[in-house]
Amino acid sequence: MQNIKQKTKYGMLWNAFDKIFVQGLTFVLSIILARLLSPEDYGLIGMLSIFVALSNVFIESGFSRALIQKQNRSEVDYSTVFIFNVFVSIILYGILFISSPYIAQFYKEPKLLPVQRVFFLILIVNSLTTIQTTKLQVEVNFKKLTIINALSSIFSGLIGILAAYNDLGVWALVIQMLSKSIFTFIFLWITNKWLPTAGFSFSSFKELFNYGSKLLITGAYGVVLNNIRDLFIGKTYSPSSLGYYTRAKQFPEVTVGTMSGVLNTATFPLLASLQNDKENLVNIFTKLIQTTALLTFPAMIGLAILSEPIILVLLGEKWLFASELLFWLSLSYIFTPFSVLNLNVLNAIGRSDLFMKVDFSKAPIIILTMIITFPISLKAVAIGNAITALFYFYINAFMIGRLFNFGGTKQLLISWRYIVSSFIMGFVLFFLIVVLKTKNIPYSLSILFFLILIGAIIYLALLFLLKDSILKQYWTLLKNKISNIKGIHKL
Repeated sequence: MQNIKQKTKYGMLWNAFDKIFVQGLTFVLSIILARLLSPEDYGLIGMLSIFVALSNVFIESGFSRALIQKQNRSEVDYSTVFIFNVFVSIILYGILFISSPYIAQFYKEPKLLPVQRVFFLILIVNSLTTIQTTKLQVEVNFKKLTIINALSSIFSGLIGILAAYNDLGVWALVIQMLSKSIFTFIFLWITNKWLPTAGFSFSSFKELFNYGSKLLITGAYGVVLNNIRDLFIGKTYSPSSLGYYTRAKQFPEVTVGTMSGVLNTATFPLLASLQNDKENLVNIFTKLIQTTALLTFPAMIGLAILSEPIILVLLGEKWLFASELLFWLSLSYIFTPFSVLNLNVLNAIGRSDLFMKVDFSKAPIIILTMIITFPISLKAVAIGNAITALFYFYINAFMIGRLFNFGGTKQLLISWRYIVSSFIMGFVLFFLIVVLKTKNIPYSLSILFFLILIGAIIYLALLFLLKDSILKQYWTLLKNKISNIKGIHKL
């Protein structure tokens, strides 16, 4: 038990470095790309996102989670899943290749035809890396994953920027995304010398699929729910409208994905190891909820309040409309990491059946909000997204409430310090923005940095005044790490 806890802590540090530094670097490169490209370019790629995301679910079929959750996994299991992944990816690429004219016709965008046939190659390349990634996650070897992600992101980002600078438009995004997958494939196979030598086993497939099939169904269902707005925005409005929406959505997605990814990916092996120890599982889950709240509430509320200066300073005037969408989409992502964490616990304890029941209860909410908001405006669609996110959180937390008596309301109550401090921070930032507009002070990178710094100082000061235990623990951990580093340098 102590060994896996130590591995988890070490894994979280490297995973944090991956999510914060590597994803941050990727985000910076994407900002440069967005300044060179148009909303329409991003909209065209956004039109294809649901097909790639849905295909990835069928390729993976829940097997990665099944392998991590399984206590006595073998080489036969790994080989079986690898062969399945590659076979399904080739089949799906063939189907999408043939369907390309119909997809272009659905959106009434002929220029999509050549783009998608190249872009969908990413499915085959990604299928070749699934098992190598899973093996490293099982070993909690996030150091190697971090280095690979860093190199792949840097090389592909620079290639994408070069393509955009040479006026390749949407093709710059295709080149950037496809090259990232190719670089990841190359680095994983060079550093992780593994081959599927054990062949394919039907008995292994059946055992793993028994667990993974439930995740396959819920995964496909979840992808449809998460991407159905993008699908109909592209169909109902225009590629540019979808470009504004997807670009605005990327800010909270990257932020929340960075924070929740650090916690959920690195802690899943630990949660799975505690599936028969209810008391310890609940204790760790409580700390994860508080840590998630500590990071998420200030980040999303700050992102919402600062939406206009962020868009103008980072992306430029041509993306200004995205700031209106960013405000509401940031609020909608407040509860996303909590929802993911609740569902992560269900998977960790082997209750993927409950995961499926929880997910299937969400459809009526999203359908109703889409029926109401789509005829109004794109901004109304973003507001509807924020409303559904709150309902999703309570639905996802419902089963945790039944199993562990720790439902959505209790999870928010133990997070009250972070909620209160974040809203006070938000009010101060809103006041400062009003002052800037009143005095006709233009936004700049230095002004944006100043606002972020003020928000962070206010938030942390309030938590220190409220004597928050979680912040104190991380502050003590940070000081100890710095002391250890100094001690090593002295030696």
